[in-house]
Amino acid sequence: MRQPLSHGAHGAPLDGAPRNVAMSKFLEWFQQANSRRLEIIGKEHSGKTWFARKLSEVSECVASHFCSHDEPQSSEPPTVIRSLGEQLMRRFPNLVLPRLTTVTLLEDTVSALDHFLRLPLETMPSTSKPVFLVIDSVEDEETQVLVEMLVEILPPWIQIVTTSRDRTNSETELLELHIDSDFDKFIRLKLPHCHVEEVREASDGSWFYVEQLARAVELGMVPSDMVPPIGVEKMMHLVARSLPRSFADIVRLAKTSRNRPTRQQLLAVSQMLVSRDISVLEKDIRIITSLIGTASSENPSEIFHVPDIWFQLIGEENFRCHTAWAEHYKTKRRKSAQDICELAYHLSHSTTNPLNAVKTLQSVGAGNLVLRCHVIDLPTTALLKSAGARMEENNYDVVYACSVGDVSYLDAILREMKPVPMDICFGLLTAAARGNIEMCRFLADHFPHLVASSCCGEWNALRSAACYGQLEILHLLLEKGVDVDECGHSDRTALRAAAWSGQLAAVQLLLQTGAEVDRRDSEQRTALMAAAFMCHKDVVSVIIQYGADVNAIDKSGATALHLNLSNGSKQEENSETTKLLLEHNADCKIEDANGRVALHLAAYHGDPCLQLILEKHPIVDVMDNMGQTPLMLAASQGQLEAVQFLTKTAKADVDAIDNNGRTALQWAAINGHPEVVEFLCSVGSDEGHKDNDGAVALHYAVTHDHVELVKHLTNQHTVEAKDRYGQHPMMIAAANGNLKVLEYLMGISDIINQPDHEGRTALSLASMAAHTSIIDLISPRITDWSQRDHDGTPLAHTLILSNLIFVAEVYLGHGANSSDSDAHGRTCVHVVASTNDVAAAKMLKRIGGVNFEAVDRGGRTALMTAVWAKHVAISVFLLDSCGVDPNRTDRQGATALSIAAQIGDRDLVNLLLKFGAEPEIKDSMGRTAMDVAMISGNEPIVSLLQSVNGSSGSSGIGSSVPNSPLDASKQRILKATSSLRMPHRIDNNNH
Repeated sequence: MRQPLSHGAHGAPLDGAPRNVAMSKFLEWFQQANSRRLEIIGKEHSGKTWFARKLSEVSECVASHFCSHDEPQSSEPPTVIRSLGEQLMRRFPNLVLPRLTTVTLLEDTVSALDHFLRLPLETMPSTSKPVFLVIDSVEDEETQVLVEMLVEILPPWIQIVTTSRDRTNSETELLELHIDSDFDKFIRLKLPHCHVEEVREASDGSWFYVEQLARAVELGMVPSDMVPPIGVEKMMHLVARSLPRSFADIVRLAKTSRNRPTRQQLLAVSQMLVSRDISVLEKDIRIITSLIGTASSENPSEIFHVPDIWFQLIGEENFRCHTAWAEHYKTKRRKSAQDICELAYHLSHSTTNPLNAVKTLQSVGAGNLVLRCHVIDLPTTALLKSAGARMEENNYDVVYACSVGDVSYLDAILREMKPVPMDICFGLLTAAARGNIEMCRFLADHFPHLVASSCCGEWNALRSAACYGQLEILHLLLEKGVDVDECGHSDRTALRAAAWSGQLAAVQLLLQTGAEVDRRDSEQRTALMAAAFMCHKDVVSVIIQYGADVNAIDKSGATALHLNLSNGSKQEENSETTKLLLEHNADCKIEDANGRVALHLAAYHGDPCLQLILEKHPIVDVMDNMGQTPLMLAASQGQLEAVQFLTKTAKADVDAIDNNGRTALQWAAINGHPEVVEFLCSVGSDEGHKDNDGAVALHYAVTHDHVELVKHLTNQHTVEAKDRYGQHPMMIAAANGNLKVLEYLMGISDIINQPDHEGRTALSLASMAAHTSIIDLISPRITDWSQRDHDGTPLAHTLILSNLIFVAEVYLGHGANSSDSDAHGRTCVHVVASTNDVAAAKMLKRIGGVNFEAVDRGGRTALMTAVWAKHVAISVFLLDSCGVDPNRTDRQGATALSIAAQIGDRDLVNLLLKFGAEPEIKDSMGRTAMDVAMISGNEPIVSLLQSVNGSSGSSGIGSSVPNSPLDASKQRILKATSSLRMPHRIDNNNH
């Protein structure tokens, strides 16, 4: 489902990687519309394509195309044009575009574009709000020229957004992606163990660098505490060391395939190139996909896709790969014409002897192919022709001939070849839309059986002519016997098409000819509904005169009046259409599937006819299925005039509540409408009202960093109000990182330190959300820096366990104590020891004042904890960098060496001995480390310690050994982190 364009405008992260700065700049351009084109530029790997994909997901984006450097055909004008055209037809069901051949689009691009896009789109009614399309990676000159042409031919209500490395047009608006706060947040999110400044400098602003390195760290392929390599290439070489040895061949195969293969296909072909067992290759591909790919590592039928930059790293050497792919297509049982062409492509680029290549192609039926244009590239075409494939001498385009209306040209084509029926059908659609009467007459005479045919199950010539108001064509087709109500699978008749397009004369002609006025389409909508939705008053008037049912309902229970009001337009024509429907007894009391009557929709959109509709249905507080009144809907959408009318004139209940217990004031606060909030407060709306979640309006308002929004809702009572989770508004503002609002609220109340029902405070919520600026702001007010949860775990521990190292450093730097202990007496150093987190340990050492010799309730040091967990890296750090004493004993008298002896870890025993661990130290039961090793059955450790001691150990071996400090308590730490969850505040389904 597409997301609204405003998504992210208030700082919400997108897929865990915020680009709020860029999105804000984009919104500013789109809403002001000073230029029809926006260029997004940035250095390589600066996230241009990622951002373009985010833009393609919003509802106002009608089409998008992504050019790939590794797939040259993706940047060719015919590919771009067709891609955009197909998406526009899906977005606008009444748009019909001619199917032009590649040759036409290549050889006569200007004229082809004119007929393919400009003419069809010119007759389209403009949308109620601007829309845009996205073209990513506009790098080569050919694509740049195409974009300039699109700017000229597309209607003014379609804007164009392109991305490229450098600016291509000095007259366009510019949005430059560079290193900003969004990038810093991304680094902290993906690489919490690293210094932001180091990564920023090493990556040179490359989002790919951060994403790729983070994935390698997450999979354990690269140590988390390593120094970030300088530059993208060095980072890739570092990651490549962890990849299987077959990596280069497998990636080259993917590159050579031309069309990205599935993992299944890649596995089949790689066996021909790589001498490894199939199970090993399958594992290799899975590892490569997990580490550098973009597809799921679990689904073998998904496309194997890696970023283009990896192709550059592994270089060319593609001859062997082409040979492998050729073998794959050669051994395929059932070969389509496309398979034969792919085989020819790989043979022509391999080291295969040309004569053998020709014989191979002949054996698979290449001689039966008829080529209408060059296939893939010239070497491929030449090889196919050598194998007997026939190249058509002409490059006729039947659809294009019909589009331009050149009858003599089409006649010449028909003398030379037998056209495909679908081409004639599409040609007739195009000729009918263009009003080419002679062409339509010619086609109707020569192909009478196709005149009433539907292309793709929906469009026929009659509907095409009606949609574009071509009266002569309508007369001709009706004279030829076409049924006036003929329609395809969508059940959309010519009358409905003409009504939707506002073609008054065509509507009159079709009705006069006997068109069924209330014929329903697949959505149960009539021509009247289509005209009402598009606000075509004159068309609505004519259809009503022919007896249309004004109160017919569609599948969603909506009438023509519902659809007219849902358009949301406040133009005069819309109001006139609404009045006309009401004059002809449109029933304002009919409820749609959501239980909404006309008054609900009019209030929601702030319709100028709101008063007139209320007069027809004077129940101002009527509720829909969610219990929402018209006032609530108007308030939720910021329709101030409608809110003022409903409250002052219509006397709506300002404190009415819906099924969730929310009032109009709360809905205005939820959606961030300060003017509506101010007005509702001025007329007596209760700002202290609590909904079913126990939240007041201020709880919702503080999710926006908008001080003016919260001012009118703020008083001593609301600031300190707690919802059913025990959270007050300051906590929510802190959790959302809304600095300005929190600062304002702190000037009114000192409740900042009060926790919720789970023991969380504003400080802990802000910290867990990585809002370090909030920590800076509230630190002078904090009275309890330990911030323990219900399990007694200090916040510093939780931050470290959550990999929020940079947040922990800020938190500890402001006043938190690294010596704060949990219910088992463990401090921060025990936590980093238990998780083998060297980066966090370095952070603790950096802030200073940390006791690395601290003991828990069992008398165990961090070194003992690390040894119990078999963590060598952190043990080395504690011994070497922190200089901890390896001979400290716990309450049982056990040393770290005794623990290593019990668990049988030879590496740790050697490490401890190297740093001065004493083998002769006895525990409380008189046992040395060697005794413990003997009890535990670790003979290699016994031998090692004997060689160190030069003795057979002590006597008096007991029967018990030290207990691990992690046995029961580790789970409690993990539980503590999982409990830090923010409850969902707003049910989006209720908006």
